[in-house]
Amino acid sequence: MRPSTLLTVLVLATSPVTAQTVQKCCGTSNSTFLLGNLGIAPHTQCLYLPGDLTNAVAGEITRLYYRYGNTGVANGNTLGGLMVRLGQTTATTFAGGNSFFTGLDTVLQLASFDIPPDTTGDWFVIPLQTHIQYDPAQTLIVDIHFTSSLTTNFGCYGTANNGRKLYSLSPTDVTGNTTSSTWQDIGFDVNTSTGVDAAGTLRASAFPNPADGTLFLHMTGAVPGAVEMLDVQGRPVVVPTVSRYDGGLVADVSALPAGLYLARVRTTDGRTGQVRWMKR
Repeated sequence: MRPSTLLTVLVLATSPVTAQTVQKCCGTSNSTFLLGNLGIAPHTQCLYLPGDLTNAVAGEITRLYYRYGNTGVANGNTLGGLMVRLGQTTATTFAGGNSFFTGLDTVLQLASFDIPPDTTGDWFVIPLQTHIQYDPAQTLIVDIHFTSSLTTNFGCYGTANNGRKLYSLSPTDVTGNTTSSTWQDIGFDVNTSTGVDAAGTLRASAFPNPADGTLFLHMTGAVPGAVEMLDVQGRPVVVPTVSRYDGGLVADVSALPAGLYLARVRTTDGRTGQVRWMKR
């Protein structure tokens, strides 16, 4: 079979996927005012308008992603008392310029959450315990609070903050500070499935896609245990490092040539699923 024909087969055989990669990316402004600084900004709230995001579709938000900045990332971070709340609004700004939105849904609440060490510019994942419905025509509100931080200089990349981010000391504060210079990049997975899967069907997702160095693999309804990578001609390729994160696998794909690949993921109970992804 010619490579071009096989490429088409791979695309058709693995589509559609349930997890859609929605992103606001990619800045190089670093800030610890999100998942690092404890003394000034353990509570943040960010707004992401429809025009800020690419590939936005309606569905349930299942996981959030942020980008490693250039401070503290070699150590990673452990956050205590992590709480993530999400909501949506038709508003495009904070009321009065500095009033927090209220009535948000708690989608994650953990006594401790580990962010692994990694490389500046790569993405890391925050899997959610509760999924909320996302309307791409409305503004997304992301509210984060934590009570302890092991690496207080842990930074995340973003772009200039022009009225899209507030910070404070407490999640019960009515108003926040507007002076954070960075509005963090974000990604999130959206489950667009509206029906019931056939018995035994497993769906895999990959993020970011295209990928440069780090590839996150997740399996809906199961725990991934191992992964086999195939190139566009169906030949196995070696991935030097594959490690686990909460609910998925992390693969180091930096050494792979650019092109289309297929990740065949095997779960801990012996089932398999697959997803196509692109190496940039």
